[in-house]
Amino acid sequence: MKARGLPLALRIGFWFTLNVSLLAAITFLFLRSEFKLGLDWMLAGGLGQRMAQLGDEVTRDFSRLSLPQWQGQLQDLGQRYGVEMAIFDNEGRQVSGLGLEPPPELRPLLLDRRGPGQPKAGPRPRPAAPKQRSAASRPLNSPRKPQFFVRAGSPPFYWAGVHLDLIEPRDGRALTLLLRSPNLLGNGFFLESRPWIWLLAGGLILSVFIWLPVVRGITRSIGQLNEAAGRIAGGGFDERLEVHRGDELGELAHSVNAMASQLGEYVAQQRRITADIAHELCSPIARMQMALGVLEQRAQPDQQAYVQRLDRELQHMAALVEEVLAFSRAERLPQSEAASLVDINALLGRVMEREAPEAEIALALPEALQWPTHAAALDRALGNVLRNAVRYACEIRIEGEISPASSLHLRILDRGPGVPPEALPRLFEPFFRPEAARSRNSGGSGLGLAIAQRCMQACKAEIRAFNREGGGLGVEFILPALPLPAAQS
Repeated sequence: MKARGLPLALRIGFWFTLNVSLLAAITFLFLRSEFKLGLDWMLAGGLGQRMAQLGDEVTRDFSRLSLPQWQGQLQDLGQRYGVEMAIFDNEGRQVSGLGLEPPPELRPLLLDRRGPGQPKAGPRPRPAAPKQRSAASRPLNSPRKPQFFVRAGSPPFYWAGVHLDLIEPRDGRALTLLLRSPNLLGNGFFLESRPWIWLLAGGLILSVFIWLPVVRGITRSIGQLNEAAGRIAGGGFDERLEVHRGDELGELAHSVNAMASQLGEYVAQQRRITADIAHELCSPIARMQMALGVLEQRAQPDQQAYVQRLDRELQHMAALVEEVLAFSRAERLPQSEAASLVDINALLGRVMEREAPEAEIALALPEALQWPTHAAALDRALGNVLRNAVRYACEIRIEGEISPASSLHLRILDRGPGVPPEALPRLFEPFFRPEAARSRNSGGSGLGLAIAQRCMQACKAEIRAFNREGGGLGVEFILPALPLPAAQS
């Protein structure tokens, strides 16, 4: 059986996600190129709120501290938020903090262009305020301090800055708080990943709810078509699909129904032709046998060998015609016989007495084993398989057991030459012989196992063949319990 790949639903979901992702990336690149978008758009959201809150905190706390104390306070803030921090003045000189070296393209942004009317705070007492203020607690009408967020330098870093309401204690220059991080997240301070994860998850869930009915409808229809095609390939030409779609899959279902109908008619016609030909051959063969008997009585002694050879060939032809007739009648066995409670041990005894009266066969069956099935069909199937085993093999063993799935398993095992592994799937095809020369010499027609399979199909059962470990062939019958007529149940 061929290994299955990814389900169709997963493939559709993957390509849909990839398509949406590419469209989003192309749209973003277009907008960035058309409107010259930078990273400043992030300041309109949570980053801008956090920068304003941090600026207020630094302005409030540092206005109470002396300049030498700013260094330790900045280090504590940097550890708390997970970014590097420093304070620069209007001329790009670092006043306090870690030794950050801003790139040349960043230095113009350090210039505080607020006019003289904008508030600047020196080291004087300010009203007390909570040390931790969330972005949501900032008044909506409070003007934001000028901020920037860029990616610059070599190697590139992400830089964020906010102009403070604070002046340098020594010469009164305006100050700017500068933050640096090697990545866009900035340890969650620059970009919070949680909202984006929720956005992605929500988009995927919404897409699943939108696309699930469509994908489920397609995969369900394809699955039904696949199952129906498998049953048709197994000979179930009466299989029909209910068509509820008006698209290409609906047309395909109509085509499968038409194909099954035409194949059923073709196979039925071929079976009728085969049965009719075999039936018509019976009369001329019988007449030939009668004529050959008369010829044998009148033949000279030196002609007897030729007459006997002709008689063997005629008997072989008669046996072949009888096998063809049995093959055509096998599928009609359930119509002529209702299911009954069959004594399996007694049935096997009759089969062995008829097909292998002189062979030594080991039995391993439960005592008083009775099973509801078609006796005539099972008798014919077991007889054909046992006849092949006696003809081609030795050390024959018949065993049986009832499985937990409430089905009867009968196995006919031998220690013969077996069959090539590649021939096992075709072993039950009509007229197929894995070793044609041996079968011709022994008189085989290639129909014995095909008749056995036809009988098992009539019993709603399965039959399979396998090569045994250590050599030999095994044939297993798997019989379900058939419902009995009301008079027997």
